[in-house]
Amino acid sequence: MSFHCPVCDKLSKSSMDLARHMIGRGDKVHRDWINAKGFKFSELLALQFKSFGGEGYKTLAEVLEKETEVPD
Repeated sequence: MSFHCPVCDKLSKSSMDLARHMIGRGDKVHRDWINAKGFKFSELLALQFKSFGGEGYKTLAEVLEKETEVPD
């Protein structure tokens, strides 16, 4: 199973990897997509620093699983 970045066409093997990509890029188009889904980029990023276990990534990964899955 693969996941396709809705912004830049990157393929990732997992939704967590794609979430790390989207938050890690941090450019305007990736931030805008995240914000359009009802999240605040800055809050997801802050959650990464405040908690153990990648809580910000997990939150975004749940949405990415539903919207970006590419069937094999």
